[in-house]
Amino acid sequence: MYNMDRWQGRVAVVTGASAGIGAELFRALVRHGMKVVGCARSMDKIKAIAEEDAMKASHGKLVGVGRNLANESDILSMFDEIRRTFDRLDVCINNAGLGYECSLLTGCTSYFRNMLDLKEFLGGKRFVSDEELENAVTTWLVELAAEEYDMGNLKLVDRYDKCLNVGGDYVEN
Repeated sequence: MYNMDRWQGRVAVVTGASAGIGAELFRALVRHGMKVVGCARSMDKIKAIAEEDAMKASHGKLVGVGRNLANESDILSMFDEIRRTFDRLDVCINNAGLGYECSLLTGCTSYFRNMLDLKEFLGGKRFVSDEELENAVTTWLVELAAEEYDMGNLKLVDRYDKCLNVGGDYVEN
């Protein structure tokens, strides 16, 4: 299992946080000590999650924001609120979706285009420039690589110690 300790106190936004996968991610990140902004059209559902005993007892903090992310002004105001409240954003989980009553095989392509446009639109609003996006990805990759390198070294030392304990003099020769 992945160690989530390094994420404690960091700020995440989960869109589509009122139901399904988004709600479960919202709960899990709060339980792991993150400050999580849950965004959804239905604030009643977000408030119900906040009232759950497990959420009240968790180490993290949750903030609900009611927004319709199909509207650009709602997206911008969501990020403004995050900036005012936390002055940072470490993780963005873009889970917001649109639901249409139609079959995948016979549905109108405009429904699927709307969904793809929403995902692309939300992803692009977080970063003001290509350079900012590149810096965010580079920073994430450097942190991830450093953590994996450290974990690899720890495992190597642990395995070497086990070899010494089992093999004794044979390993040292």
